[in-house]
Amino acid sequence: MRADMAGDIEALGLLEIEGMARAIRAQDAALKRAPVVVLACAPVSPGKAVLLFGGDVASVAESLADAEAVAGSRCIDRLFLPGVHPSVVSAVQGKRSARASETLAVLELNSLAATVLAADSAVKAADVALGRLHLATGFGGRGFFTLWGAQSHVEAAVAAALAAAGERALDHEIIPAPHDEIDQAAFVRPWPLDPANSAS
Repeated sequence: MRADMAGDIEALGLLEIEGMARAIRAQDAALKRAPVVVLACAPVSPGKAVLLFGGDVASVAESLADAEAVAGSRCIDRLFLPGVHPSVVSAVQGKRSARASETLAVLELNSLAATVLAADSAVKAADVALGRLHLATGFGGRGFFTLWGAQSHVEAAVAAALAAAGERALDHEIIPAPHDEIDQAAFVRPWPLDPANSAS
């Protein structure tokens, strides 16, 4: 399975782990347990690492269990997301959707797991486009994502995201008719989640 084939990924597994060394060991356990695709195993601020992988539901569940067992007490947060929306898989790989409508929403959350869960809930709840999903790097361990759509759809999507995230939601804004300069270029990550992935 290729990591860029979002439609082939049925589920996501995510662990936030204290320390890169333990994260790499957990990655090894996940890969040895079942045929999953690692989308990221990278350091994120502050002093944590994210391990994110996808595959079929059974494989992700098995690999997540083994990786979490290896992470042990250093596991800070976890997410098992069966039936993940394809746009979320694309977004966690750094792909961005162009401005699709006239209302923008920005949601900020206190963890990576909450960010992915809330984004998935949003795009499943209403006819909105997931513009950008940013996980922790250069943002103090927080995450945020953007949504585009008709205002009523954006409002419904935001409500679903906030319900899924609960107390892990930190802030959100809905911006009707944003200025033309507030587009995807305003949310470009200055470096990839895992710089090693872009090394020649």
